[in-house]
Amino acid sequence: MSAGGRRLTLSPLGFDIVLALSQAPEGLRLADIGRIIGSPVSSVQTALRVLIANRLVERADADPPRYGLSSEHPASAELASLATVLPEPAHAIGIILRANPAVRYAAVDSIGFLVAEKRDSDSAAVDALDRHLALVADARSDAPSLMRMTDEELGRLAKVAMGLRARVRQALTIKGRPPSGLQSGDQAPGGTSGR
Repeated sequence: MSAGGRRLTLSPLGFDIVLALSQAPEGLRLADIGRIIGSPVSSVQTALRVLIANRLVERADADPPRYGLSSEHPASAELASLATVLPEPAHAIGIILRANPAVRYAAVDSIGFLVAEKRDSDSAAVDALDRHLALVADARSDAPSLMRMTDEELGRLAKVAMGLRARVRQALTIKGRPPSGLQSGDQAPGGTSGR
C-alpha cells in the first residue's frame, strides 16, 4: 500500500484509530477519536492524514467532519482485525467499548470489564462489537473477562446482588455512567450508603 509512492507505515496510534473506527458504522468526529484512544487531537490528525492518503480512512463532508474506515479498500477488514489483536488485550477491549455506540456503560476492575449495552442498538454496531471482542478472546489467552448484559439487566441485577453492586461502584468507569441507583453516593436498599 502506498500513497504518492511512499510505503504505508502505521504507528500504534494509527492502529488505535483503525480499531476505534472499526466500531463506529456511522463514523467518528476528530475529538471523539482523540477521547476514545486517549491521544491529543493534533496527533490524531497527523495519523489520520496517513490513513486518508492511503485510502484506508474516508472523511465525510459534514460539520464537524466524521471519519470512517473505507469499505472499498481491500485491506480494510484485515487491518481492523490486526488492530484488534496487536495491542495488549485490555487496551484493545477498552478502545472497542469506548468507540462502539451499542455500549452505554463500561467499567474495568481487577476481575475484568463490566459492560451494559443498549437494548435497541443498531445491528451493525452489535456485530462489530461481537466480532472484535471475539477476536481478542480467541487470539489472546490472557484476555480479561467480560460481563456483558443490557443496561436494564445490569441495573436490575446490581440491585439484588450485593457483590455486583459493590463491584460496579468500585470499578473504574471508562464509558457512560452506571445505571440509576448504582452511582457513587446513591443509597443502597434499606437507606444506607452503598459504600
